[in-house]
Amino acid sequence: MRIRVSRSFSAGAAAVAACGALLIAAPLGNAAAPTELSYTATGSTHLAGLEADVPLGPGPTEVELDLDTGNLTADISLPESTTEFNLFGFLPTHAKVKIDQVGELSGTYQDGIVNVSGEFSVRITEVGHFGFGIPMPDCETTAPVAITLTSDDSFLPAEGGTLTGTYHLPEFADCGVDTAIINALVVGPEHSISIDLAGAA
Repeated sequence: MRIRVSRSFSAGAAAVAACGALLIAAPLGNAAAPTELSYTATGSTHLAGLEADVPLGPGPTEVELDLDTGNLTADISLPESTTEFNLFGFLPTHAKVKIDQVGELSGTYQDGIVNVSGEFSVRITEVGHFGFGIPMPDCETTAPVAITLTSDDSFLPAEGGTLTGTYHLPEFADCGVDTAIINALVVGPEHSISIDLAGAA
């Protein structure tokens, strides 16, 4: 006795086989693209040797966060800022400072805590007294400044939070007659930094 298979059944079987082949050939899953986050950065850094606070920002900060692994990268842009202090305790002085990111910031976001590290160049673009300033086009640290920033456990990616850290300044060069004074006052001590990241409303 012959068993006759209908054409429709044969076609259906072929379709199932084709789908099976596609499933075997296809990847099991695609990794989700990193989440892009935008913040406005403001804050300050305290120069221990001068007992001076340098305001930071406001400046844009762009972050890419992999929600699966917690890995992140960031780019921060800060404008030039001005600090005022009494040099040697009695001489009114101002300095203009420019901090630029060198390379990429990288770190992690785990359990509400951000840890991020990177390197920055620090330039002193002007120093003056009694409102008169002397430009310093080449006054810069002789090596990048390594900074690690950490939040507490309340950082929210959509809203932001505060990052803090400490760092050491290497020597400055090409600051003219002020090079030795600058290095004597700011090189080496543990300086503190605080950055507030506010998410876009």
